[in-house]
Amino acid sequence: MTEIIQQKDIFNDPLFDRARWPKRPYCTDDPATYGTRIRGLKQALTRAYIQANPPHIRVWTIYDCDYPGAILAWEERNLPPPSWAAKNRENGHAHLVWGLSAPVLVAPEARDGPIRYLAAIEGAFTATLAADPGFTGILTKNPAHPRWHVLRGPRIGYELNELAEWVDLDRFKPKRGRKVAEVGVGRNVTLFDRLRYWAYRNVLEYKREGGLGGWNAWLSACNSRALVLNGDFAAPLDGREVWWVAKSVAKWTWRRFSLEKRRELIERTHRPEIQAQRGRKGGKKSGEVRRAMSEEKRASARLMRAQGMSIREIAAELGVGKSTVADWLR
Repeated sequence: MTEIIQQKDIFNDPLFDRARWPKRPYCTDDPATYGTRIRGLKQALTRAYIQANPPHIRVWTIYDCDYPGAILAWEERNLPPPSWAAKNRENGHAHLVWGLSAPVLVAPEARDGPIRYLAAIEGAFTATLAADPGFTGILTKNPAHPRWHVLRGPRIGYELNELAEWVDLDRFKPKRGRKVAEVGVGRNVTLFDRLRYWAYRNVLEYKREGGLGGWNAWLSACNSRALVLNGDFAAPLDGREVWWVAKSVAKWTWRRFSLEKRRELIERTHRPEIQAQRGRKGGKKSGEVRRAMSEEKRASARLMRAQGMSIREIAAELGVGKSTVADWLR
């Protein structure tokens, strides 16, 4: 680890490559006293605290270690050198930051695997470092500011599998359908999952209204629901993170779900000959059960499956058995 030396043109330093930072980040010299402001990147880098990750993207994974000597905690706990570590000169507390060679998109339309993998890594790193599990990671100590004692590591970025090699992921395995640790991006994953499953079931009610009025009402409903879900966390996400999640889920479901698609799906999968075949195959009792089920609930199951939900998750959301969902999907 070496000290960061200030340059006349800071963007000549690979650590401050514009492509890895928000174009207009939140920044402040004292969040408790002055709150935060949005500024251009060059001006924001003159403030003591800065937003390091762009919305919906994890370029840096950040840990808040509130104890003396934290700037070297990575070495004592057998972790790789961080991309940078910024220490409070007064109390020795520090932010330790690892860059990602391939940034991870954190949004409903993103691949689920990388998000859960990063969530598992962040959970393991937080536990290993004894970092603050309630840290949201929105603002970090600015590595370009003289208020902090800053050391930089030999690498700007790591692959996810490289970081995973340094920790035991047994308790944080990124399996689909398994609850992830609610720290770091894990809270985003949990909020995404809970909100999008709710959105799948409710978006068409708002699309029936249509137009700008329907969209505005849907966006407001998603944000309200996200705020309620966020309140379930022991350490809730920052309100801006919640808004980004809500807006992404609202836009994605509004674009992907439509009354026409649902009608087409119902017509395609519930023709009389298909229903008759299902009745013969399942027998009289199961046929009666299937007929008692609403067509919309069956269509919802197929739409949820198309969005990547497991049979177990669909069954829980619709309040039916897994075998029933399996029958519908067949």
